Amino acid sequence: MVVSDEVATALRDLRLLDPECERLLYRARVADDGVVLNADDEELDELIGFVAAEANHEPNRRRQQRLDRAFAVLSDALQTMGS
Repeated sequence: MVVSDEVATALRDLRLLDPECERLLYRARVADDGVVLNADDEELDELIGFVAAEANHEPNRRRQQRLDRAFAVLSDALQTMGS
């Protein structure tokens, strides 16, 4: 899946990730139309959980909004993968 630079930046700023999600983000590569994340639906679901958890506990409103947008993009992609 391809995500925007804004979403990729929000994901790189996540503080609490397990090693599998860290590897997923380190495998990301830049493409002409954004950043490519090579993830299956299980990996994507796990990443979404970390994004949601961090967004729910984020005191900085601006960062929370970035995380919420990243959550929405990833959730939409997961639904598309499941269809």
